Amino acid sequence: MKKLIVSIFSTLLLVGCSSSPKSPIEYVDPFIGTGFHGHTYPGATVPYGAVQLSPDTRNEGWDASSGYHYSDSTILGFSHTHLSGTGCSDLADILFHPTTQELKLKPEGYIFDPLPFSHKDEKASPGYYSVDFKNEGIKAELTATTYTGVHRYTFAKDKSMSIIVDMAHLITEEVIDSVIIKKTAPNELTGMRRTQGWVPNQYVFFVAQFSKDFESVDIVNDGVILAANADPKTNNVQAVLRFGTSKGESIVAKVGISVVSLENARENLMNDVKDFDFDNVHQQARTLWEEALSDIIVEGGSEHDLKNFYTAQYHAKIVPNIVSDVNGQYRRHDMTIGQLDKGKKHYSTFSIWDTFRAWNPLVTLTDNRLVSDMITSYLDMYDASGELPIWPLSAGETGTMIGYHSASVIADAYMKGIREFDVEKVFESMKVSSNINKKGSDYYVKYGFIPSNIKKESVSCLLEYAYDDWAISQMAKDLGHEDDYKEYSERALSYINVFDGHTKFFRGKRMDGNWDAPFNPFEPGRAYTEATAWQYRFFVPHDVNGLIQLFGGEESFTAQLDSLFVVESKVEGTMVDITGLIGQYAHGNEPSHHMAYLYNYVGQPWKTQEMTRRILTEMYQPTPEGISGNEDCGQMSAWYILSSLGIYSVCPGSNELVLTTPLFEKATIKLANGKTLVIKANDPQKNIYIDKVTLNGKAIDKNFVTYQQLLEGGELDFTLTNVPNKERGIGGDAYPYSLTKGLVVSIPFTTKDLDLFLDEIDVDLASATQGAKIYYTLDGTEPTEVSALYTSPVKLTVSTLIKAKAFKENYTPSRTFTINATKAVLANPKIAQAKMNGTNFRYYEGLYKIVGDIEKSPLKESGIMSEPSIKGAKQADHFAYIFSGLISIPEDGVYEFMTRSDDGSVLYINDLKVVDNDGSHGAIVATGRIALKKGFHPYRLLYFEDYEGEELSWGWRVPGSDKFVPIPVLNLFTN
Repeated sequence: MKKLIVSIFSTLLLVGCSSSPKSPIEYVDPFIGTGFHGHTYPGATVPYGAVQLSPDTRNEGWDASSGYHYSDSTILGFSHTHLSGTGCSDLADILFHPTTQELKLKPEGYIFDPLPFSHKDEKASPGYYSVDFKNEGIKAELTATTYTGVHRYTFAKDKSMSIIVDMAHLITEEVIDSVIIKKTAPNELTGMRRTQGWVPNQYVFFVAQFSKDFESVDIVNDGVILAANADPKTNNVQAVLRFGTSKGESIVAKVGISVVSLENARENLMNDVKDFDFDNVHQQARTLWEEALSDIIVEGGSEHDLKNFYTAQYHAKIVPNIVSDVNGQYRRHDMTIGQLDKGKKHYSTFSIWDTFRAWNPLVTLTDNRLVSDMITSYLDMYDASGELPIWPLSAGETGTMIGYHSASVIADAYMKGIREFDVEKVFESMKVSSNINKKGSDYYVKYGFIPSNIKKESVSCLLEYAYDDWAISQMAKDLGHEDDYKEYSERALSYINVFDGHTKFFRGKRMDGNWDAPFNPFEPGRAYTEATAWQYRFFVPHDVNGLIQLFGGEESFTAQLDSLFVVESKVEGTMVDITGLIGQYAHGNEPSHHMAYLYNYVGQPWKTQEMTRRILTEMYQPTPEGISGNEDCGQMSAWYILSSLGIYSVCPGSNELVLTTPLFEKATIKLANGKTLVIKANDPQKNIYIDKVTLNGKAIDKNFVTYQQLLEGGELDFTLTNVPNKERGIGGDAYPYSLTKGLVVSIPFTTKDLDLFLDEIDVDLASATQGAKIYYTLDGTEPTEVSALYTSPVKLTVSTLIKAKAFKENYTPSRTFTINATKAVLANPKIAQAKMNGTNFRYYEGLYKIVGDIEKSPLKESGIMSEPSIKGAKQADHFAYIFSGLISIPEDGVYEFMTRSDDGSVLYINDLKVVDNDGSHGAIVATGRIALKKGFHPYRLLYFEDYEGEELSWGWRVPGSDKFVPIPVLNLFTN
């Protein structure tokens, strides 16, 4: 009996030892991120493919961005193009809806019910998706090649077999400009549609071939079946394909697409799929994914960690998308057709504001060919449009988000030696683009800041422009362009101009140099992009030491960095983009992504190691809700990949990767130069702190490793412990790169708002640097140490330009602080008496991006209401109001007005723009001040609603009050 037990045990041991580890592809779960606000899709695609064939469960609302949301229980159909993880919607071209139902023609076309399904009947893996519609009697399967989507629909026996091809299917914002669809062979359908959506002029041509001839084809336009070869009169077009009664058979459809032409769509199809062998296409897709996922292999993590890692790898390789065809043709941003040399590819779907931070640096480690092709694509977009891309999609530019981060991507690649492009031409395109960005670069270049009362997102834009300018300066220096180097290095310090040393936050600064007020760092504001002041508080990746000096030194900076991860919000509600919160750190959106690594710049690297491990384990889960915010075309995934490897690119362009604790015992990376890098760590599941690091046996005592060191390959070995090593990485020589060196005095500040003072005002001055002396002038000249020394508040009785500069021994002097103190001149009332209480209104409907679009759209209604209100709007989205009348000012003084609006509002008083809240998507507050005499003053309040949520309120802060209140109805009159 004993021998039998031993024999059984030995057999089980051998079986256990002989089981081979799973392939990386087996860990990928495309459903991760399809819930919450991850905005990923589960359908079939290949690496960087032009086709993303996936189910659409909804087509309206923010969580419809990818077409699919895990909370849904019905499917509209399967369309061929999708976005991965974005915060805006588009695409979803050419919807296929299989059905066994009897179809009834109605005036609006064939109305088909969504298909009920259960998640237990769904399957997804890289290059494959399936769902069993049990109520319908259809099993749907999807796979893809680069240019072709392949469907297989297996119909239950004796069921009617039909497929509706719906050319009118859209996701939220699109408008169809034109549609062509025709039967061109017994088993072939071809067509085109052109839409105006998030991106203008989005073309898609398709050729669809089926494994079974049609029994009949109806082309339906607005509920009318068209005669053969007749063109539709509107764009509400469907094709109804009938295949007869099923004998339990499958119908395979292969659909080739192109953004260039029908001929190219056909060529793409014939190149990719020769026959109707669905399983063969699926196997080809799987093989491509197995190869793509093999560039980084990790070992030693939990099942949970491996699913997260390889799914992150998968998500990082489905975007950007190839938009050139097999013959090398592609549609350019000016709508002409370009031609590539053999072997080249043209790409689009660049979410650059997101991806410059981690995704682009990650790719420079593994795929130089892709990097070069992307930058060549950027340059072609520049040639066609005159500006480097910001957020391009298909063959156009969406203009979404801020910065000119193409400069970061290019400079980072160039500094790493990836230069298979016209270097001088690219450098010129970077300079040109830096000076023509429509979101305030003109003010930024001229004044060193962007006036918050003139431009929205002023702080975020400035901070990101400053970083991009630093990237340009580094490339200029390497190219020997000394004048450009000096100019852009100086511009890179512009972030100092919006730092308030009193609150120690970056704040919106008005044209006169005064801060936006009131200031609440917990509240999303007009001066910030998808963020609060907290989430932009530490965004100076190129000059962390300079930022530390603004805070008054490492101690003060570290205390505030600590508070970032613990302080709770004091504001009810927030923006949908501010998710994944740890204190005020928001991992669900990109501005926070580098912040956990900043402890490496203040001699406390163990805090980085603690926090990055916490983020890896808390913000990523192998579930549909497992991504803590929009996946954003691979950026969230790239953060996970790099951080789990123990490296992160805080400042792309510096060629440094900041260190943290790896998540896996071993990672093997196939480097872009053909060499191999192995990263090892001892028991990282237990040990989260770095004791020492060696590269090929040589100690790395710094808190970073260089790109060039990693590209040498070999072994990067982390020795870990379960207690912090507080002796490693604590000296300044261990810190990563910063533009500013040494000690610098923090720029002076005043706590007073000097705009529109009535009689006199006392101006206080201070600096966050302890012991600094402040010198000032009142005549516009530059302060020096022979100027007036500040010792007590300065009394002003007239409008004055104040300049101040702070000095301290052994410190570099501060930047000059400049502010206008403006004495108020009260505006006279415009009319002696008013007619009746109320407000005049005009109501419009249309598509709006700014209030200037309102009066270009049709006027739908006008009249009088008691006060400005949008409750009477006839639709939820795409409407606008203009309210006008007289406002009764009860006493002489300085009044502050505010609007809170989603999506945009502007308030004029006496024809002067007082509050500019234009185009601030999300419920954002903006304020403005004006000096008024008692009496009746005319006003105009303009408001528009774009989509996704609507809100309008306004208020004022009267003289002597410290808070805003709604403007009383009794103070409003018609005119």
